[in-house]
Amino acid sequence: MATHKAWRLHARDDLRFDDVETPTPAADGVLVRIEAGMVLSYMGKVLSGAVPYSLPPMPFVPGTNAIGRVIATGENVGHVQAGDRVFLSPHLRGDVPDPEPPQILIGLTSMAATDAALKLQARWRDGVFAEIAHWPAACVTPLSRLDDKPATELIGLAKLIVPFGGLQRTGLRGGATIVVNGASGYFGSGAAMLAVAMGAGRVVAVGRKREALEQLVGAFGPRVVPAVVTGDTANDLATIRHAAAGGADVALDLLGAASSTSTTLSCLRALKRGGRLVLMGSAEAPLELSFREMLANGWEVVGQFMYDRTAPGQLAALAAEGLLDLKKIIVTRFALADFPRAVEAAALMQGLDLTAVVP
Repeated sequence: MATHKAWRLHARDDLRFDDVETPTPAADGVLVRIEAGMVLSYMGKVLSGAVPYSLPPMPFVPGTNAIGRVIATGENVGHVQAGDRVFLSPHLRGDVPDPEPPQILIGLTSMAATDAALKLQARWRDGVFAEIAHWPAACVTPLSRLDDKPATELIGLAKLIVPFGGLQRTGLRGGATIVVNGASGYFGSGAAMLAVAMGAGRVVAVGRKREALEQLVGAFGPRVVPAVVTGDTANDLATIRHAAAGGADVALDLLGAASSTSTTLSCLRALKRGGRLVLMGSAEAPLELSFREMLANGWEVVGQFMYDRTAPGQLAALAAEGLLDLKKIIVTRFALADFPRAVEAAALMQGLDLTAVVP
């Protein structure tokens, strides 16, 4: 019986480095040797149970996104084959003719406690913090045009895929002005990077940490304009509008676990008439909107969860065409055996940082 090493969560704060059986791929599955796995900034809170997630049945392997090489494929898989370099996405949707199919994030959470979602999660429970992962083919994207790049560079795609989904939802067009709220944070910095690559004329990088915002300007050039905010709604609005040269076309909010939405409201009010604000953050406070103000300005406020099925391939194409320089992302590497240390380091990330586990 073939085995491999994997970190498994057996109970809250009970993480073990186990020897586990290496499975044969299911008909719709792909067996992948992990080359680099991304560590979420809040992974420690997931492992301790501090976040109210619907975790997979225990024990399970945590971890969401990775770069790897295909070892074997199931009989119904045709788009990848053994030896292919691939990107693993955790966002799995049920393959059913339903306008609202069940969806999960593999190795992390179910998005609803329905029977269908929990059944899907029980089948695909294990994530990427292992030597080998068994992944649904629907979430495996080939990276043939990037095969010459090191895995520790390609793992930058994992940092960018969530904000990429948000930017696509904004309808960002070439030459437009976009506001990115939370640009000094983990996903927000990725959104600023992507907005430049996607042709934005001006990227207003909104955040509280001036040094982190200036880092974005240094990395991506003068199209990135920092807007340092304080939480004072009126002053922040003036700051953002000035950085936007009068008003923005679209905005993307990526604030993580914010206790106030005052800056989000300032970003909305910095939009031109007919502008769109896309919400992808995790603020716990309500966003207090005036009907009269919304109607008078024709604004749209849109929620966006994750990204379309084809987004990983589209994102990879930006890198393959040279429009996206993944080397700008600052990757800190840890061996698989040092995963607990990687979790501690990931909690300190900001800006263009990324923490990766490399088996």
